[in-house]
Amino acid sequence: MFRRGVLAVLLASWVPYATAQDISDAERFSIPLEQINGIIQTEASGDYGEYDDPALTDTEQEALWLDSTVWQWSYNLVDRTDTLGRGYDFSPYVVCSKVPGLSGVERFDAIYQMLEDAAVDIDSGVFEGDSMYNDDDMTCRSVSAETAVFRAAIDTQPPEVTQYLQVQPMLSAMKMIEGTFQGLIDLMNDYDCTETGTCEKDTGGVTVVSSGYGGRRKGRFLQENGSSEDLTLVISLSPIVLYYLRTNEVSYETIINELLTFATGDNGMHVAEASFYDFSVDAGDMVTDRMMFYSNVVNNVTSMTTAMGSNECLDNALPNDVKIARMGNNETVSVRVETISSVMTEQELDDCLWYLVHSLTLHPYVKYLELEAVVVPLPEGPGDTSAAPSTLLPAAASTSMLAAWVVSAAVGSFLSI
Repeated sequence: MFRRGVLAVLLASWVPYATAQDISDAERFSIPLEQINGIIQTEASGDYGEYDDPALTDTEQEALWLDSTVWQWSYNLVDRTDTLGRGYDFSPYVVCSKVPGLSGVERFDAIYQMLEDAAVDIDSGVFEGDSMYNDDDMTCRSVSAETAVFRAAIDTQPPEVTQYLQVQPMLSAMKMIEGTFQGLIDLMNDYDCTETGTCEKDTGGVTVVSSGYGGRRKGRFLQENGSSEDLTLVISLSPIVLYYLRTNEVSYETIINELLTFATGDNGMHVAEASFYDFSVDAGDMVTDRMMFYSNVVNNVTSMTTAMGSNECLDNALPNDVKIARMGNNETVSVRVETISSVMTEQELDDCLWYLVHSLTLHPYVKYLELEAVVVPLPEGPGDTSAAPSTLLPAAASTSMLAAWVVSAAVGSFLSI
């Protein structure tokens, strides 16, 4: 894991805007992994070593989590709107208020007013999202804001006020709802690929079944049903995007195009630079199995670039095979990906698809990403075979090429009005 001094040196050389005070603020106001797991069930523990062999201890996971939080806070300080879109700097955060003696609404409003005042002072904005957690002692909501807003609030408010504030940047693992990683592996493995690169669906199709929706814990089952099922992802966009869409400042097409530009532009360097996992591997520091997995995916895709500067995944597969269409009137867009390139090998196509998934979780427009599933009845008893538990594979299990992939990006309209 990063030692505090080493991390500070690396960040100082990589992000000139990250001061020692910024690093200290990120550490003091962050939300520990254990607490995050009580707010929303995501792939965070999996990405941070819970399923490694041997698994990281709780202390090791928390240390790596804090390193990643500090890194993300510092990354978010850099202005990238000129190259990546007007809303890119408004990163998603989990903001928690612990002001005592108030209702949930009053408790959060007290903290949110402080953030709004700070945003006005620096000519910025802060955009409130849905409620993520509320009990007698703490209220948490999603918020889109420039990191400078939190810096300004912390700098201008006394400790007796800021002591009730917690701020956690949405790390990539926090955006992937629990079960999504394994579900993707299960569905990808449902395809048979020959050495010649042709792929066929196995006779026993797989349907992923999720109980419940959104950011809460869900049970996941697989059902053999003998049919070919599309792979569907549900993407809830961050508060800044929902604000843009409501005010007609930005179209759906612009949002999706900016997501794709982020993924495909600059030979994949936008994604590589936004990935703490890739940063950690390049720094030669200790990483978990999944961090190494995603870093390898990013490096494998960027390494596809030929001497002539072309890249089959970034120049052809993703830009040309991603089809965008709005679905109905409920703020939904479908993105169909038909990766049928005969040029890429099985492994290259595999990497291309995982690279797309990772890029989505890294973009500040994305708040959550999860599998959308066909719901079937869960088993009622020992004799009920309508659904069977999924067989868990190793976290770094290899996958087979997915010849036709359908992704529906459903914009979750959770913004409080």
